[in-house]
Amino acid sequence: MNNTGPEDAVARAACELGRYLEHWGILLEQLGGTRMMGRVLICDPPEQTAAAIARGVGASAGSVSTTTRALEQMGMIERLGVPGERSAFFRMRSGTWGRLMRRRMSHLSRMSELAEEGIRRFAGEDPERALRLREVGSYCDFIEREFPELLRRWEELWDEERKR
Repeated sequence: MNNTGPEDAVARAACELGRYLEHWGILLEQLGGTRMMGRVLICDPPEQTAAAIARGVGASAGSVSTTTRALEQMGMIERLGVPGERSAFFRMRSGTWGRLMRRRMSHLSRMSELAEEGIRRFAGEDPERALRLREVGSYCDFIEREFPELLRRWEELWDEERKR
């Protein structure tokens, strides 16, 4: 017997959504976060309580609580109070991706400094090490110099797209 009723369509859609959420979870995990972060960041509707998020992504309340706290501290989501509601609602903050990239970029200066220090201290001992350190320093300097303009252009583009 072939099941093609409304319940089966709902089950298939839930399974597809689950796979999609899992792909986001794996990506965020590869970027240094957790799988749960990926699931929470793209939850729908965009403003939900922690309990609703837990039900929607099939996770424990504790896991969602830990994740929302971490994402809030990272500036990626914000906590909202809704009149008449006891529970806080969470939503992704506008400008999250630019803020995230700026935070990541802030580490480049330190990487460049460490590369320069390594070159000063150890370049004479190992030419291969010195070359690797020069590459790190050169890369960091290049990205630090070029990225702000790239991000500025993206933000302008996004502002225009968002208005459509």
